[in-house]
Amino acid sequence: MVCRPAITAILTVLTTAVLLVPAQPGSWARYERLADRSYTESERAVAQVESAGGVVRAQFIAPLAWYSGIRFGWRSARTRIWLDKLAAPRTPAGGYGLSVPFDAYRDGSVNPADTGYTITGAWHVGRALMAGYDGGGVPAERIRQVAGWLTRLRPAAGGRCPAYSDSAHDAGRPCVWNVSAVAAWFLAEAARRGLAPGSVWGLIRAWRAELAAAYRPDLGGWPYAAGGSAAQDAWHNVPVVASMAALDPALGRVALAAHLDRFPGSAANADLLPLDCAEADRAFPAIERTATRPARTPLETLQSRAGYPPLLLLAELGCADRYPVGSSGARAGR
Repeated sequence: MVCRPAITAILTVLTTAVLLVPAQPGSWARYERLADRSYTESERAVAQVESAGGVVRAQFIAPLAWYSGIRFGWRSARTRIWLDKLAAPRTPAGGYGLSVPFDAYRDGSVNPADTGYTITGAWHVGRALMAGYDGGGVPAERIRQVAGWLTRLRPAAGGRCPAYSDSAHDAGRPCVWNVSAVAAWFLAEAARRGLAPGSVWGLIRAWRAELAAAYRPDLGGWPYAAGGSAAQDAWHNVPVVASMAALDPALGRVALAAHLDRFPGSAANADLLPLDCAEADRAFPAIERTATRPARTPLETLQSRAGYPPLLLLAELGCADRYPVGSSGARAGR
């Protein structure tokens, strides 16, 4: 059985001011089955990496903790193990990173292994921590730590958005829109819960204004970074769309419809299913192919599967009760 006490709060975070729309006929149980399978295979891969003396990245641990919190309860022993593992890769500055050196801009400026990356702390890990806090399994201090770390990031170009990471190498670079969006989203959610000072709203408004100005109707989304002319891929566009659904609901609705027109049935759209249940039938085949493709190594298993378990459960929980099998309907504005 899925543990439901925190589901309403989690779905509220994901669907603020965005109309849920019904799914076409289909079985929601397949989402739960694939979530369970992906979790089990990812759990085995984590054990294999750890037994070989390796380090599992926070971006893989966090969704498994999130899934466990939904499935077994945020205070369960199983979930506590994952949350303890998630504490280990925290950086000295209070963020989360890759735990390996990384040249983010491919220009020879290699960030050290303890670099904290904005997307990792605010999104890959931040969403799980926020859900865990709402579910009573994550202490407030862990939210405050990430929020404080985000406010201390060096600014990107012009001071209008947060840097890609807390490395000096990445300061002063052009704004990267998925980074700006998720940082603003996390700070806003922390502030709404009283876990960040009111002063963060100045940052949130500034970053949100830049995001709104950067939206390109002709592209149906955002370029990857300021000054770009081409639309970014689905995987980078999704965090911006999902964040803007909460930060700027009017633009969020426009961006969601445009994204689903541009990237129908993409495996990346798992993040958006609670926002648009009608995408479920189109996206599931691609999600299933990605989450079941052969993996030669534990890392390949984690890369292809670890992110899906909580998202699939949230899609099933967010849509099935409202739109049972056999219901149908068009998207808003279609």
